[in-house]
Amino acid sequence: MPATLPAGSLSLPPLGGRHLAAYGLVWWLLLALALAAIAQSWIEPSSGTIILGLRLSKSLVLITVSAILFRRRSRDPVAAMLALAFLLWTASSSIDISSSALLPAMLDRFRFLLFALALLLFPDGRWRPKWSPAIALTIGATFLTGLAEAIGLVASKLYLPAAIGCVLVSLGALSAKYRAIEDGTEKQQLKWVTLGLFAGISLILAARASAALTAGMAMPFIGSIAIEGLFQLGIVVLALGFLISLLRYRLYDAEAVISRSAIYAALTLSLVGTFAACEALIELLGQRYFGSSIGSISGTVAAAMVAALLAPLHHRISGWAEERFHHDLAVLRRDLPDLLLTLSSGSSLKRLAKAVLPRIEHAVQSTRMALLVDGRLVAVQGIELAPARCLLKSWIAPEAPLQIDRDDDGAFPLRMPLRCPLGTVRGWLLLGPRPDGSFYGKDDLAVLTDIARPLQRSLFAVAEREAEQRLNQRQIRKLTHALQSVEMKLGQLQSRAA
Repeated sequence: MPATLPAGSLSLPPLGGRHLAAYGLVWWLLLALALAAIAQSWIEPSSGTIILGLRLSKSLVLITVSAILFRRRSRDPVAAMLALAFLLWTASSSIDISSSALLPAMLDRFRFLLFALALLLFPDGRWRPKWSPAIALTIGATFLTGLAEAIGLVASKLYLPAAIGCVLVSLGALSAKYRAIEDGTEKQQLKWVTLGLFAGISLILAARASAALTAGMAMPFIGSIAIEGLFQLGIVVLALGFLISLLRYRLYDAEAVISRSAIYAALTLSLVGTFAACEALIELLGQRYFGSSIGSISGTVAAAMVAALLAPLHHRISGWAEERFHHDLAVLRRDLPDLLLTLSSGSSLKRLAKAVLPRIEHAVQSTRMALLVDGRLVAVQGIELAPARCLLKSWIAPEAPLQIDRDDDGAFPLRMPLRCPLGTVRGWLLLGPRPDGSFYGKDDLAVLTDIARPLQRSLFAVAEREAEQRLNQRQIRKLTHALQSVEMKLGQLQSRAA
């Protein structure tokens, strides 16, 4: 009787053989269709040149993303669905879907099917959570409903709200998957996709909301361009989020990007809100007490108040973003000096390293670490002592190292010198690459630089104490040996006297 697979272990198989050949044929056909649709949109333009240029830029990005996925991830079924969906998106968006044309509507339905299924099964094609098959059946039913509406078999208008609902439920499945898995490469992939989806959908919704609010109004040309630019940029950001995640390129920079995006967004909203509130309040009070002439300077005063608040607001928001999105780095920067102060009073170098290295590894996501003090390999993390000694056998420390020394060495590309108070390098903290093979980001390097001073102070204090203890032990052994010699000679003299 065959063994049953645990829930969530079923997954789409890698593409190969006939399936891979069919995928390649379909991809080339859709690429030709997308290029033909782009050419037609320029031959028979329905919009201005600038708007067509924005759409062309978006189409070129989508085609490029699809080509990279086709080239680099050809056997990945999720990447294949996304590559085809982006080509379909390019073709369908190059023609006005609001028209009665059947082809763009059909392409849009197929694009929805592939994109929603890829979103549901991202990143590894597994059916997780366990209710994913039910969502897939709903997506299929919605797709068939959309086809029937496009062909004219049914007169309902259920497709669009049902499609939006399917995408939202797929996002819910993505969120459930993110909460269920532990830290690692897959979680970083989900972070990048979440960032791309959130930013992209926000830009698209902002464009749609602006278009709805200005419907029927005399819209200036620059306003139409801004709305179109927001919409096309949203699609580009969404596609790039999937590309970075599937290629696993600098996955561990997701927190830095999310943190900076949150800082800029929160700072912008805070400053704009403060400016509007201050201007309105100054104008209201000024008109009441000083007459209408105050209105001309209310904006200047409000701008000055915002400028005064810029630095403290940025500091507060940056601290919040670091604690929220860089929690491990924030904890390392905040707590490690106190831990080192506690351990340096009575610990050995090995015990100190055993307590410190795992915390650094967890915060900066290093695959391996090694600590050298006075030319001696004191401790390692993520690698055994013997392999670490082999990797370091041919390494020669640079004569004038930087504060953070970077090398192309695959074993330990980041090498941080540890200096004594006089400035002499007495030790090295060596870090291997991150799990995706990338180098460390600016935030990681900043934290490592911040902890270098308390780390080297504690390490060398413990090293000096251990050296002094070894010296004392050698002196005690010498004295003990000398006393034993004296006792022996006294015993011999007493024997002769007797």
